[in-house]
Amino acid sequence: MKENVYKKVEYYLYNYKDIDNIIENIKESVIWTVNISGKAWLKGKTIDSNTVENQAIRLADNKKIYTLRKVKAVISHYMKVFKERNPKRYNFIKMKYFDKANPLQIEKILKYDNKQQKDITDMVVSFFYRQFKKNNIGGM
Repeated sequence: MKENVYKKVEYYLYNYKDIDNIIENIKESVIWTVNISGKAWLKGKTIDSNTVENQAIRLADNKKIYTLRKVKAVISHYMKVFKERNPKRYNFIKMKYFDKANPLQIEKILKYDNKQQKDITDMVVSFFYRQFKKNNIGGM
């Protein structure tokens, strides 16, 4: 796996808890970058006018928002699977990516040394990469 793809998967994992906030920030930036005039409340005569309707379409068609929603759904689904089938792996992912615990904290609680943590990290990133790719999540 290429390093930039590896980092992208880790970015999604590290930011899983903040995905809703990231989506809201994207929505706000789309809303504020579109200049809506008083007349734009009514449908404009040109197709490319900055109407509220066109703004709503831009939000609905935003690929970043769509991708982030899919990423969140995939991670949520597989975290439930890990919690049921492999609680120790679930705890590792939760501690490392969601709680942002350092390697010493993980070693203390889960009893994984640095090499084991690196191996599990590679396995987790590879697993989620395959799931993202299977779900047609862009850039994978």
